[in-house]
Amino acid sequence: MEKKKRKFNEVIFIICCISVPIIQWLIFYVYPNFSTIFMAFRDSQGVWSLDNFTRFFKELKLPTSDIRLAFRNTFLTFGILFVAYPFKVMVSYFIYKKVPGSGFYRIVFFLPSILFAVCTTMVFSRIIGVNGFIAQSVGEILDLGYTPELLQDERFANTVVLLEMLWLQFPGDLIIWGGTFARIPEEVLESASLDGVTWWSEFTKIIVPMVWPTVALQMVLLFCGIFGASGNAFLLNNGSHGTITLSVWMYKQVLESSGASYTANVYNYLSAVGLMTTIVAIGISIGIRKFTDKMFDDVEF
Repeated sequence: MEKKKRKFNEVIFIICCISVPIIQWLIFYVYPNFSTIFMAFRDSQGVWSLDNFTRFFKELKLPTSDIRLAFRNTFLTFGILFVAYPFKVMVSYFIYKKVPGSGFYRIVFFLPSILFAVCTTMVFSRIIGVNGFIAQSVGEILDLGYTPELLQDERFANTVVLLEMLWLQFPGDLIIWGGTFARIPEEVLESASLDGVTWWSEFTKIIVPMVWPTVALQMVLLFCGIFGASGNAFLLNNGSHGTITLSVWMYKQVLESSGASYTANVYNYLSAVGLMTTIVAIGISIGIRKFTDKMFDDVEF
């Protein structure tokens, strides 16, 4: 009898422990996501229709539409993230190999990533501001006759935002890659060194294949966020002057329509946009995952 009672109490205790996170998951994750899917197929009157999707494709075709510009900048941002990815791995590799000054590089590269985005944005804004040497140099090189406000000029704003994002890309995964490389047996690298293997061969033929599961996972996660690539466009200049990205555009749509009579349809329309981009991102991620799985066989060490 006592055993049954104890077992019953254990079951009750387990249920009490897991019920709160399950309820929280249902309320704050399952319900909002399913609600968003249904909202995509409703108009402002709550009638089921495909108007939101029709509007999305129509606006996407317009050369001057904000959403078209947002997609263009988002793909540019993602392109920089994708191109910078192998360089981030290589920078981490050289720091792992303890090149001269590696400790200093580790601090310099990693410092911006532990600061608030507002702080790094403020510092960068001052560096490229009208009182900084960069803006003055641009004015002199282009013979403008004045010092341009780089973030408030459509000729330079988007380039400056993308450069700021590139500046902050290298330190992002130093800890992850440092820990991943540290797991590689020293005997393997010592044997390669005795065989006269160059650093490039060591990196491409030994290091990368051995840490490929981490490389593949990071790549899949990168493609999962293809439509969320934004950088600090909103913090730098509020996504204005041709710098707006998809996530900033969606945020501003809600922000600017707050309190308006058509706010409900804004949510429905953005739900349709989000649903379309999610489906595409999932398809791309699955394709990338299948591609990366075929690159190298799993290595156990």
